[in-house]
Amino acid sequence: MTPSPPIPPPNGFERALKDFKSRLKDSEKAKFKATTLDDLKVTILAIQSEQRSRKKMMHMGRIMSFLEAMEQFGKVIEIFLNVADMLAFVWGPVKLLLLTAACWSESFDALLDAYQLIAENFPILDGYQSTFAESDRMQAVLECAWSDILNFHIQALRIFEQSMLRQFFRSLWKDFKSRFQGILDDLKQQKDLVQSHAQQLHIHNYEVDRRKTFAEFEEAKLKRSAEKKAFVVQWIAAPRTILHHESLCQIRQEHYDATQRRTGQWILNHEEIKACLAPQVPKSSFFWISAMAGAGKSVLASVVIEEIVDKKTAPIAFFYCKNGDPGQRTLISLMKAVLSQLVTQQDHLIPYYHDEAVRSGEVSLQSTKLCKNLLRHILLNIPRAFLVVDGLDECEDTERKSILDFLSEVINLCDSKTPGKVRVLILSRDEPDIRKALAIATVIRIGRQDTLQDIESYIQYHASQVQQKFMLPDVDREYIEQNVLDKSDGMFLYAKLVMANLEGQPSLHLLREEFHALPKGLGEAYGRNLYRIRNNPRENEREIARRILSLMICCKRPLRWRELQSAISIDPINQVVDAAQRLSIHVRDICGSLIEVLPGDQVEFVHITACMHIEELGYISRFMAEQSMSVLCLHYLSFECFEEKNEDVLLGFVNEGYFAFQDYAIAHWPDHLLALFQVSVGAVHEGPLVENETSSAFLLFADRYDVDLSTAPVDKSLLPDYNSFQFFDCYQTMISVWRHARHVKGLFDDRRDVVSLASLGINLKKNRALLEGFSKSTTKSSFTQGSLQMFYGENWFKCSKLSCYYFHEGFATQSARQAHYDRHDRPFRCEEEDCPSTTIGFGSLKELDKHRRNMHPGIDKLSSTFARLKNGKNGLAAEHKYPCPQCSSRFATRLECRIHMKCHCVAIKPKRIT
Repeated sequence: MTPSPPIPPPNGFERALKDFKSRLKDSEKAKFKATTLDDLKVTILAIQSEQRSRKKMMHMGRIMSFLEAMEQFGKVIEIFLNVADMLAFVWGPVKLLLLTAACWSESFDALLDAYQLIAENFPILDGYQSTFAESDRMQAVLECAWSDILNFHIQALRIFEQSMLRQFFRSLWKDFKSRFQGILDDLKQQKDLVQSHAQQLHIHNYEVDRRKTFAEFEEAKLKRSAEKKAFVVQWIAAPRTILHHESLCQIRQEHYDATQRRTGQWILNHEEIKACLAPQVPKSSFFWISAMAGAGKSVLASVVIEEIVDKKTAPIAFFYCKNGDPGQRTLISLMKAVLSQLVTQQDHLIPYYHDEAVRSGEVSLQSTKLCKNLLRHILLNIPRAFLVVDGLDECEDTERKSILDFLSEVINLCDSKTPGKVRVLILSRDEPDIRKALAIATVIRIGRQDTLQDIESYIQYHASQVQQKFMLPDVDREYIEQNVLDKSDGMFLYAKLVMANLEGQPSLHLLREEFHALPKGLGEAYGRNLYRIRNNPRENEREIARRILSLMICCKRPLRWRELQSAISIDPINQVVDAAQRLSIHVRDICGSLIEVLPGDQVEFVHITACMHIEELGYISRFMAEQSMSVLCLHYLSFECFEEKNEDVLLGFVNEGYFAFQDYAIAHWPDHLLALFQVSVGAVHEGPLVENETSSAFLLFADRYDVDLSTAPVDKSLLPDYNSFQFFDCYQTMISVWRHARHVKGLFDDRRDVVSLASLGINLKKNRALLEGFSKSTTKSSFTQGSLQMFYGENWFKCSKLSCYYFHEGFATQSARQAHYDRHDRPFRCEEEDCPSTTIGFGSLKELDKHRRNMHPGIDKLSSTFARLKNGKNGLAAEHKYPCPQCSSRFATRLECRIHMKCHCVAIKPKRIT
């Protein structure tokens, strides 16, 4: 049994009413206070008349028994307090609910059913006035009934207030079922106590049980809600844009700690931004901050976001587009990020999104069409919201158009409903296509003068650091400050690169050379940083920096710092992963300000322009980057650790960090191989060294996986359009491996999720199992645990499907991974909470439909969520008297029950993926 709130203390009528009023909106309180029973009856007659005119009459008699019960309730309690004032807060909600529900027959039918069930279970009070007047304990029973009625109405009001009621109602009403059933059960107990003239001891026991059961129910409800929320967030699988936002906030905080000045705050005083954040309807729901590259737009975005979050103005969702991250430069990734953030701020809608996730049949949200619909629904329903999209210019042209088209469509829909309810702030460079699409937007153009003070305070702080390091006179410090500020031309990024270069100079002589010939523009600023790296007197650091930047240029997804550490520890010549080669210093000490490590260990370039300038300045070519990564992956996957070895040998490899790079190499070696052939056209191969390295890697790889490559189904007549390697001695071997990679990347069915090299897949499974075994070990030392986390992070339980985000991200526990596997294998879930198939699922939609018909007959009728019963002769709901002996289901006919019971004979077991 699931009850309603605990018994109020003495004077519980007023206390329950006070609590109810505290949960109402001011407009609701004012409206309800003046409502009478006559007003309600007039409303009911008006609804009936309107339904009659449309020939859509419904059985309104279902609510009359509730009104009669409440009238009788009022007569009994009039000896305690002012009944008219009290019952107004019943008539008012009933009137509002009926008017709202009447717009849609399905919700109206469900509401009438609910009132009928309440009336049937409400205590019969006629003839008991003297009993209640004489017994304090019996008065407490009435207080409980009053509390239950108010509790029902506050929860029903919050469901029916949704502006997108037709989309959300089924899920929200179904989620309300357990709470509603608790109210009915509690009313039924009260009814029994009244009719049996219960003694004081019985009522006391009821009070104690009620409190206990309510506490247990609340705990279970919170747990269930948290589980649903976690499930929805995992299903959406949105990009972790919060990491970049936290990094920007950290940069701003560090700047404040050093200078006692808040950078970027001036944007909040801009009249157009004030209009964006103000409650009044703006001229346009689109706002566009336009500025040159490197002006600090992302920092400004973080300032606006934090202002909205701190002031709790409205729900907000944000997205930082990143050109170097495939997961942060597409329409689907933006929509998933926005949807995930908004859903987590709208807890009352979690049941709907949980049902959509279960119903989708997708392990994670992949359908663009479904994602658009889900996002439309929440944006149309939400009273007010802000969307912030930074760096839109970093997306490809086609994705940019898709993003702008979708945002325009959904904002037009929202504006047609309530102008200005959803406001979009876009930050980007002034690109022609963006300017055209945002022609009606309110434009905020950021110029040199806008960022001058922020840049000046930044330069002053770092100039003082340079002064301290080299013991410069004030005149030199002031010279640096003024000249860097003048040449920055409003570009924060320029100032950052130049000051980092000056701070990194090893001698006063070189420093003077630098600040007397400051770079002109971003290109030269990048060039100076690269020159300093290239001329580092420590040759090993020069080589490490080159390798890191090379890996960063061509990586197919953002790498974690531990993965980069592993990559530079790979020794192709000696065929080992040497943990001693891991860096003991920060990447900034090697690569300067070109690289930054975000919260969560993710490594990125400081700006989209960094990668472009590194290539344009000739420091590393795209061909050499792809060649280095391809050779690295092929060599690494040919190592002894990926061969058939006994467990003790493999455990040694695990402990030494050999498998820290395996997730990336196994998933992306075909990508790099194909890219290498593509960028090789016209590339300068830099002599025989490249040929030797490339040939060695391909020959070793082909020899190691000869059986797998020879048995794989490939088109042997297929040749690349690019033949820059045709004069290599190993060209035929390269073509053989290329054909395999081309075949693998051309797959669009389940085969793309399987490691194409069978022996490699077997060894991957074995290696992962050994690492997972450490998490279960009770004998491992804290040192072992720490070293393994240094190599592999904390999520050791990885998904086996290559295209899945969790192939490299993983889970912290085996149970979490198994739940994810179950979604892969049996993605279609039953939506009924008490059904075992909610967690087990089905392999196809056809199987799920069959299950629904047999196990949950009538599930498609909304009112079935409240166990709607057939009407008996007296108009009362006849009890379902045929229970299933194996579950809690009950049926009105023996035939329905027998059909249902046959389904229990079919054992449904989830298939485990290993």
